Amino acid sequence: MAIYDIVVIGGGAVGLSLAYLGASRGYRVAVVESKHLCSGATGRSAGIVTVQLSLPEDVAMAKRTIEVFREVSEAAGITFHKKTGFLTVLPKRTLEESLEPLRANGTTFRVLKADEVERYVPFLKIYDHEVGILTFDDMTVDASEMGRAFSEVLSGMGVDLYQWNGSTVISLDGTRIGRVSVNGGTELRGESYVLAAGPWNKVVLREIGIRASFLTIYKCQVVRVRADGIGEYVPFYTMGEHLYMRPDVGGTSIAGNGYAKVVEVPEDAMDGLEKEYVQHIAELLAERVFNPEDFRVEGGWSGPCSITPDGYPVIGRIPGLENAYLVDGLDGYGLMRAAGIAELALKAVEGEEQVKYS
Repeated sequence: MAIYDIVVIGGGAVGLSLAYLGASRGYRVAVVESKHLCSGATGRSAGIVTVQLSLPEDVAMAKRTIEVFREVSEAAGITFHKKTGFLTVLPKRTLEESLEPLRANGTTFRVLKADEVERYVPFLKIYDHEVGILTFDDMTVDASEMGRAFSEVLSGMGVDLYQWNGSTVISLDGTRIGRVSVNGGTELRGESYVLAAGPWNKVVLREIGIRASFLTIYKCQVVRVRADGIGEYVPFYTMGEHLYMRPDVGGTSIAGNGYAKVVEVPEDAMDGLEKEYVQHIAELLAERVFNPEDFRVEGGWSGPCSITPDGYPVIGRIPGLENAYLVDGLDGYGLMRAAGIAELALKAVEGEEQVKYS
């Protein structure tokens, strides 16, 4: 039986960040993932990490995530991110409100007039009542390469990675988790266990007899768009349409608008794009780009996210279990806030009974 200080259930952006930060503090850590690293919600995200978020706490978390991703990438010698900056196009009347979280964290930004925005996204229509906020350290991420980089670094730090564990079994010992059994019969015993499996946490909790009705799972969709001759541009978000778009590979882009459909289990969110959603994205693009005939949808994918009733993440000890902690309800922003969320989870494990998010 292998003994650990912390056993992390879930090998996505948050679980890997937690393992990295925990190992950096000297903890003996194991990560248990049902498939391969970053194969779940992280691998099905849009791959954007931006500091342009609504709350000062979120901005701080995104900045910390950018720092950690850079550290891991450099240590592994694997470049899994690209510094792109990020542009938000918004009505002038909401500018000051949107700048407050950035100012609170000392984030460098630039406010752009309509004609200046076109320099960064030449194909995007900008209206007279709109301005842009440009930030500079934001990045896009290749989830597959990120999993490879974290694997390299964590292994070098002595973190044990247990992947392809479709038959993981969590055993209770009274009011504690006693052990986790992974494929091949290997048993892992931890002083603390952190459930960081994203929307799959609800399934894990149900299997150990805990009903997590406060967590709602929903389906997010991402569309791949090909546009002829648009060249490089800065990833952007238009507040009016809730439309985001970023460059991808081979002349394609990734686009979406946060449309959500509630589902029962995570697997129900992974059945691909809905025709109505693709049509909706096409209509939004037709409104916002100069030559909509140059843009065509070439597929995409869907994935699960989870949210709490008040929209704030759940980070802390699971009621009724003395040594188990939950990280969930990240509302599709787990990749952006991964390291910041992981640091809060570590505070909970280290004895801070009530971790405050806001």
